Amino acid sequence: MANSVKKRKSKGSDSAKLKPDVEEKVEVKELLKDERSHKIAGTVLILISFLLFVSFTSYLFTWQEDQSKVFKGAKILLPGNAEPMANLLGTAGAYFSDLFFRSGFGIASYLICSFFLVTGVNLFSPKKIFSISRNVRYVIVGLLVISISASFLMQGNPFPWGGAAGDMANGWLQQVIGKVGTAALLLTALFAYIIWRFNPSFNFNRSKNEPDLFAGDSAAEASFMPGTIGNASKEISPISTYPVKEAIPVNHEFEVFERDDVSPDEVKENIFDFKESDELISTPVTPAANGLKLEVKTSPEVVEEEEEVIVKPKTQLYDPILDLRNYKFPKLDLLEAHGSEKIIQDPTELENNKNQIINTLKNYDIEIQKIFATVGPTVTLYEIVPSPGVRISRIKNLEDDIALSLAALGIRIIAPIPGKGTIGIEVPNVKKTVVSMKTLLSSEKFQNNHFSLPIAIGKKIDNENFIVDLTTMPHLLMAGATGQGKSVGLNAILVSLLYKKHPSQLKLVLIDPKKVELSIYTKIEKH
Repeated sequence: MANSVKKRKSKGSDSAKLKPDVEEKVEVKELLKDERSHKIAGTVLILISFLLFVSFTSYLFTWQEDQSKVFKGAKILLPGNAEPMANLLGTAGAYFSDLFFRSGFGIASYLICSFFLVTGVNLFSPKKIFSISRNVRYVIVGLLVISISASFLMQGNPFPWGGAAGDMANGWLQQVIGKVGTAALLLTALFAYIIWRFNPSFNFNRSKNEPDLFAGDSAAEASFMPGTIGNASKEISPISTYPVKEAIPVNHEFEVFERDDVSPDEVKENIFDFKESDELISTPVTPAANGLKLEVKTSPEVVEEEEEVIVKPKTQLYDPILDLRNYKFPKLDLLEAHGSEKIIQDPTELENNKNQIINTLKNYDIEIQKIFATVGPTVTLYEIVPSPGVRISRIKNLEDDIALSLAALGIRIIAPIPGKGTIGIEVPNVKKTVVSMKTLLSSEKFQNNHFSLPIAIGKKIDNENFIVDLTTMPHLLMAGATGQGKSVGLNAILVSLLYKKHPSQLKLVLIDPKKVELSIYTKIEKH
């Protein structure tokens, strides 16, 4: 019992000894995390940066007067040994300036002031304004490059422009690669450092008379308003482009007609039926496997009906547009034109795809009654009418088999198509048609719409312009694999808004963590 009591007492005494240490550690941690400690440390660092800057600048003019006194070393800082100095910060300023300039990196020592300033501002501010790690890299590289360059340019000058470090590195470089090699290397290093540090833009192709995209140039009198279309020019690359190969152009003004009554003779002939105006053109092709006929449908010109919108009169006390009444919308001349942009049809491709679809379905004992195609800019929709008794799920399960037989990157089966009694098979075109942003923005549907935030996405499979209102989709998510058009879609949304809405009606918050996708819009940050 006595031993146990002693052990407990010893444990209690040990814990009592440890408690003060733990409390001291907690107090130190709290002191380091305290916002006031950060502000005090930041103020001290900013003061050090200011004092070093003043002493360095004064040293440029008073180094000769203080040189003989500074050679005594640190003794001049001791009490009773101080001598009057010409430096604005006295003995300490002259000593530390000579230490950084003559024994250090010369004129490049000013970068040390920037390091203390950046660190002090970050500590003083509640939010991090600068990146300390990035600034450290800038300072280290800058000390080497600037000191060596200053030593090379100021050889023979009594003032320590490059410091001891710069002189030593400069002498070694000239010994190894000579003066010409050293000059070329230092010039390249300085140029690379400026690009790395400041990232300047070198735009030599911009002419003086070229109108600014968003600044409202006085030379560009015609602004973009509904009903005005500019001429084509090649000043800015198009927003949405797709690779186009030369193909046999087919008149896209053909309209497809569908016959309900098909005679046996027509089935055996297996022809493409087109309807141009009021005349029927028939083109004989190779007979298919089962004698079915493929009817090709294209929708060249879509008659866009304007929706009747009833606008109730409102009393507006303040019109924000009047604050920027001289603002001019960007013109369509800034966008490229891509020819007639007619849909390219390849009859051979259509016939081959039709036969492959029929044969693949026939291999699984699936008979179809009709098949016809709707050719779009990038995708062709093959619509089939299955025979009675065929289950739709059987055709839908053959998606991979049909894609394999067509040698396509991927197909999509719509079973059934809403509002129709057919099953759709979407197959990508081998030869795609360019859909330019200029065509979409100059269309009647985009110019004369009543949407709050109209955006031009592209063209649908029936060649109709796809213009929608962004306000109807407030939580829009764009996803997809690489190369599927996410960036093109995002740029199309932004350009549509910039072409249609006044600056007083539009406010954007663009967050780009990688600083790659939206960097082209930094020029209009303050517009």
